[in-house]
Amino acid sequence: MNPITHLLLFIHPPVTYSYRQLLRPAPEIAAKWIRILEEKSAEKFTAVCIIQSSEGDKPLVEAAQRHFGERCFVDPDDGSEPTLALLTKDLNRAFSGRGNHGEWNMYEIWSSNNARRWAEALKMQLAKRGFSYDADSFSMETFGSWSGCHHKYSNFMACYLGMTKPAYIHAEMDLCTLKGMPMDAGEFLEERVLDRHVVLTLFLRTDGCPMAQFWDGLRPIWERPHTATVTIAPGSVELINLLPNAALERDGIARKLGDGFIADVGDGCRPAYTSVIGRSAKDADVEAFCAAMAKATIAPILGPPDVSYMVEM
Repeated sequence: MNPITHLLLFIHPPVTYSYRQLLRPAPEIAAKWIRILEEKSAEKFTAVCIIQSSEGDKPLVEAAQRHFGERCFVDPDDGSEPTLALLTKDLNRAFSGRGNHGEWNMYEIWSSNNARRWAEALKMQLAKRGFSYDADSFSMETFGSWSGCHHKYSNFMACYLGMTKPAYIHAEMDLCTLKGMPMDAGEFLEERVLDRHVVLTLFLRTDGCPMAQFWDGLRPIWERPHTATVTIAPGSVELINLLPNAALERDGIARKLGDGFIADVGDGCRPAYTSVIGRSAKDADVEAFCAAMAKATIAPILGPPDVSYMVEM
């Protein structure tokens, strides 16, 4: 078996269109993606997987197939009995681990199911083509729009492939579309992994103020979502609570505290994530902001309290 140690994952890549006129033109980014495919194809232990949107992505698919050959996988999907059994197990564990009184939503379950089917199909296709992978040392980098699908599938696919570290989600301005959402992120500063595999992304907005977001990087559907609590002068930051999908109803707990704030860690499908905006563009303040974000305390969201039911005699 030929080992594969690294995966390039393209998630619903919009090549020939842009969601909003004010955003960076998608074709410009698509050209960079194709150049990345050309450069990375020489790495014989690297494979590429493309999960297309409903519009398809013919230029990117053709480039990936041309450069990677048998190491290119397009829209893997499996609905066999073993995979259906895993989906059932995932759902049962979610009910047991997260509760059954609204602590999850159907969009999360649906998204997780997609990722599970794709991950299992990818494993099968790798083996069928004579490839192997070691989940403990496997790494992944993902490309897509800075929106729900990119984040949720980067997270779930990494989980269901058995990875031990999050994917690198490529928040760079010139490699990810929809960078204007949210809050005018102008320059990518840094991406780092915090406790519980939460990924911190730091940006410098076009007004010079810093911005931070927290994303789950390796959380399966049956584990509770996370919060990030940061100690910082509350008046020095602004919290913007947003949705990864406009069809969802916002349901988050982000708020200011006496000595800082608590933010919702996004996952691309739960109906809440927080953008933290620093109010100052001074170099020293930007540095202090980034340092404070990196020291965030990550914790699971607590479920509802236990209810003691009284039986009327």
